[in-house]
Amino acid sequence: MNTIDDIFTLPPANLDSQWGDVDALIARLPTINQQANVWERILQHLQSQPMSKGMPYFRLGVLRLLTESDWSKGIHYLELAYKEDQRYADTTPQPAHRRGAYRLLCLVKGFLNYLNTKKNWETEQLSDPHRTVLIKTLLTVYDKSLIHVLDMPSPTYRHFSQLIPQPELSRFATENYFCAKELLELFFLEGQHINKHANEYPLARAIVGLLGGVLEALLAVRLPSTTSKTLGRLIEEAEKKGPIQVGTKLGSLASLMLYLRNHVHPDREMRQKDFFIDINVAKGCRVALDLVISEMIAE
Repeated sequence: MNTIDDIFTLPPANLDSQWGDVDALIARLPTINQQANVWERILQHLQSQPMSKGMPYFRLGVLRLLTESDWSKGIHYLELAYKEDQRYADTTPQPAHRRGAYRLLCLVKGFLNYLNTKKNWETEQLSDPHRTVLIKTLLTVYDKSLIHVLDMPSPTYRHFSQLIPQPELSRFATENYFCAKELLELFFLEGQHINKHANEYPLARAIVGLLGGVLEALLAVRLPSTTSKTLGRLIEEAEKKGPIQVGTKLGSLASLMLYLRNHVHPDREMRQKDFFIDINVAKGCRVALDLVISEMIAE
């Protein structure tokens, strides 16, 4: 398969085994709109076929998030992809809630709705020119969370000492971070003594809580006059005083981690109807924190 036209010479049923090649071929097109147009054509090509259309829906969801000012259009495509994953769950080795559409929806759907309700600098991130930074940051968190847990790069104790000179605060941050790291490894590695079915969601919430504490420490050391404040208040102070700026990757990541940390609480968990904080969201939270740390080291 060398050209876009070659895609449409294949019998539709053959595409199931060719999605990787199709995806790579379309990704070489120079603009997002050109890529989206081809995925739309593929969707029409498959419309009457009794096969999953999850892949074109998923890619259109991602591309629409990048190009449409109305982010609900991208969410709509991702939800259609998830429904396809559910419908054809028996034909794939992974259950629907472990596949790309569900994993990305867990990160973006509730978070974008949350930003829309804030009516402050966080909401500004949904508007151009900041929106592109926000969406690309979320997609980076999603992409990097697909890496095997043992292959994920990690800050070291030296990095924490460099970023947090106060010994007690640095100890708190390192204890939280490496405890969360080891809990993730415990879950994902085979042969560990953990009931994955029963313990996934409370474990995920615990990991998100631990990682949120690390971000608190990183911000507290940059706001020495601000003491005994919640993560939300620290982020608010950081935006007012300069460490966090709207339209930056750090601003997007701070908002994402605050959103996830806030949804650890029981009242919010009880109101949640779909796309819960599962172990992959916790892993994405670690990716977000690692990106925050990398940015701070590079300053």
